[in-house]
Amino acid sequence: MEPKSLPQNQCQSLPQVLHCVDDPNMGGVNFALQSLCGSQLQNDFNFDIQYVDFSKSVTLNTTADIICLHGASNWRNLVNIARFKLRHPKAKFVLQEHHYSEQFVAQQIQSPTRFYWMLKLNYWLMDNIIAIAPSQQKWMLDNKLTTPEKIALLGQGRDLTAFTASNEKPRQKMANDVSVIAAYGRFHRQKGFDLLINAMQLVKQPCRLILAGEGPQAEELKALAAEHSNTGSATIEIVDKVDDVPSFLQACDAVIIPSRWEPFGLIFIESLAMNKSIISSQVDGLGDQVNQHSDHHLIDGHQSAITSIAAPTSAEAIADAIDQFLSQATSSNTDSNIGYINHWKQQQWLELQQAWKSLFEQLLGGKYD
Repeated sequence: MEPKSLPQNQCQSLPQVLHCVDDPNMGGVNFALQSLCGSQLQNDFNFDIQYVDFSKSVTLNTTADIICLHGASNWRNLVNIARFKLRHPKAKFVLQEHHYSEQFVAQQIQSPTRFYWMLKLNYWLMDNIIAIAPSQQKWMLDNKLTTPEKIALLGQGRDLTAFTASNEKPRQKMANDVSVIAAYGRFHRQKGFDLLINAMQLVKQPCRLILAGEGPQAEELKALAAEHSNTGSATIEIVDKVDDVPSFLQACDAVIIPSRWEPFGLIFIESLAMNKSIISSQVDGLGDQVNQHSDHHLIDGHQSAITSIAAPTSAEAIADAIDQFLSQATSSNTDSNIGYINHWKQQQWLELQQAWKSLFEQLLGGKYD
């Protein structure tokens, strides 16, 4: 979704917001950002999205009032971001923290003290830090990465209009048919797809996994799937990146999200919006979403359609969660979820837009009143 064009004189009169993204392959981040810039907020702000590599000296011809950074903070980028800020002294700087969380540090960082100093310096340069989940905000505060008043807990989301919840009964299975479990996303260690493939040989009941995506782990995952092709009762199919995600989800019985760390997890809300059963790890923002929706997202009015993967995320824990889902899978479904899902889907998007608008207005301080 591209921001729509406004008349030239109207564009010039609106506050200018520049979003800087350093990785075009961060699918969830870019989808969310495109939804935001294509939303009703474009009637109040003139948005621009540019891909910027802060590992090098950056010179942008911009008069933006607000500059939002969406890249990963690191020592290499720190000096160039500081220089970039000095070149734009009138702009307000915001960093939306898509990358780091408590479990990222636990899984990836050998020297947390040094890492936290880097984050503190990067955050110090900003006027605001956007947290995308309550657990992430708590992690920031617990480690004193910045001051409480500097953190804006906006959450994360996207326009989910294309993701339509259905109250139809699940597809009728033939005698030899099995449940189809889908997984999709970037083929990266973060997503835990290697653990998922190893888990499939431990699953006790027949099922079929379809794993879709692309990324640096592609060849490793394909080799791992081939190694397990004749073991266990489950089958594994790896396909390329899916462009039509709603159609992909429509053809499955459940979605599994086995991430090792996940500051938010857009796949969760995409799956929920389509009333799909969800098997999810509870790390970081995924845990927040599991807690938020478990009491509402039901099958037959009594069984939770969200199955949690026990911590810590492992092949064994994933296999246990899949077996639990398969044991609870029913041949019937009611429309008891649809009202909740449709209300939540609309409300989360309206609330997210309002949160961004309020932050922008706070940063502008009445400049465009």
